[in-house]
Amino acid sequence: MQDAVFKTYVQGIWCVQCPELIISGLLQRRGVIDADVAYFQSLVTVKYDPAIVTEATLRETLTELGYPPFDRKPTVWERLATKLLHLGGSA
Repeated sequence: MQDAVFKTYVQGIWCVQCPELIISGLLQRRGVIDADVAYFQSLVTVKYDPAIVTEATLRETLTELGYPPFDRKPTVWERLATKLLHLGGSA
């Protein structure tokens, strides 16, 4: 078994509990070996078995969890807008 690593930035991290929700959700997916979230960077790192799960499935899982993948690191303003929208404000 050759493990693979998938890294992506995500949208929607607005509190310190978000990483726990992401990690917990990913670890429930068959084939995921380990997961980590860098809160301040909105960066998710997943160690997985590519014979069991694909990157596309990991992306779908993140979207289902409410943290859709982002092609680049979100700017400070994008992160702030996420927080404001979550709190019921408008961005």
